[in-house]
Amino acid sequence: MRKLPKQKIYPFLSGELCRRFKTYCRAKGLTESSVVEAALQEYLDDSKDINLLYRRLDRQNRALGRMERDLNVLSEFMAVFIQVWFAYTPQLPEEEKPAAQRLAMGRYRQFVAHVADAVGNGKRFIDDFVSEPIADDEELKSVLEAAGGQ
Repeated sequence: MRKLPKQKIYPFLSGELCRRFKTYCRAKGLTESSVVEAALQEYLDDSKDINLLYRRLDRQNRALGRMERDLNVLSEFMAVFIQVWFAYTPQLPEEEKPAAQRLAMGRYRQFVAHVADAVGNGKRFIDDFVSEPIADDEELKSVLEAAGGQ
């Protein structure tokens, strides 16, 4: 590929921008032509900004994927917990409800303190789960059958 000779152009700048441009060139010890050429090259290539943007979008996409996974795990946890709670928590007679409510508030405060301590130490409930499946459905069925399960 043949190299073309340099071409002279005559852009117009506002007075303030021209002053800043000349001050910048003097401070950096660069010619006006070299600064204009480098700026135009970067502006027209636009590759640095777009690559940076793509990397940031990829990082955000991965973070959203992790958040979705965590939310799904926590939703399932909550659903199972509520089902178990309804299955094993009997209805109380009216006369026992005030004492049960006091006991529940005390246990709730302990729970909140435990959660605050775990969060303060950087521990996350979701980290206790395996992030990759350890078996497929067929393997799980065969294990259940071997154990005499359903």
